[in-house]
Amino acid sequence: MDEAEVAMPDPHLTEVGWAGSVLRLTGRFEPGGAVPEIELVLHEQDEGGRLRVPVAVEARNGVVTFAAEVDVASVMGGRPLPGGLWDVGLAIGSPPAPGTVPLGRAPGMDPSPQRRFLPGSVTVIAYFGIDGLLKVDVGGRSHSAGSVRADGTRWNGERAEIVVTGHLDLREISMPISGTLLLTQPASDRRFEVIAMLEEQPDRLRYTAAVPVTRALIDDPLPRGTWDVSLCVGFSGMHRELRLLAPDEGVDVQVWRRLRHLRVTSSTAPDPLTITLGRA
Repeated sequence: MDEAEVAMPDPHLTEVGWAGSVLRLTGRFEPGGAVPEIELVLHEQDEGGRLRVPVAVEARNGVVTFAAEVDVASVMGGRPLPGGLWDVGLAIGSPPAPGTVPLGRAPGMDPSPQRRFLPGSVTVIAYFGIDGLLKVDVGGRSHSAGSVRADGTRWNGERAEIVVTGHLDLREISMPISGTLLLTQPASDRRFEVIAMLEEQPDRLRYTAAVPVTRALIDDPLPRGTWDVSLCVGFSGMHRELRLLAPDEGVDVQVWRRLRHLRVTSSTAPDPLTITLGRA
């Protein structure tokens, strides 16, 4: 049985906070029957590691409140919580169910990320992700956060560059402090980066990035080949990559570069966004 098949109550968090290196979580739910046994489960997304933490439970008038403490500096038998992105949920029942129930937040609860530091200046952040569920980020490495469709791609002939525009919903994420357009070729590990300009608007964050094709102020313009396009947004100590999906209309132009004609194209919906530079 996988996690999606496990019929569980719907708990939610009412408080998330730090006391030194201890992450304190408090929540509640209505089990609709006998008070179950509960364990807190942290699951690391990339390596698959799991950590179980005891939970204190109290029942009153059909409502169960629960509380757990995770000392991220010593939780692994005296060692700190390893680097990675940890999903936080509950295992409910006796014995604990094989699946876990993810933890969202109660209405009105402050969703702002909360940060602490481990020895060696390792950043640990408890935050609610784009899916609204609690996660713990140790180390601040870049992680995938799904995909989002770009609003448009257009050719700026005056500056010989492809301009990529789009937006993110600020009701689902906290305001980032930086944005970078990432162009990659996974088969060759090639990578090209462009700063994305961010503009906060009501309930949304707009981004704009210009990819140089024939010239660049720093380093070289985008090399030949087909490039996958993603947006990396940086928060306070965290980085999330969103794979961009292509808009309805693409770019298809020919330019003169290094004494040769070069064809510049970009993909269209419903495909992922790619930019291709090749012979005309």
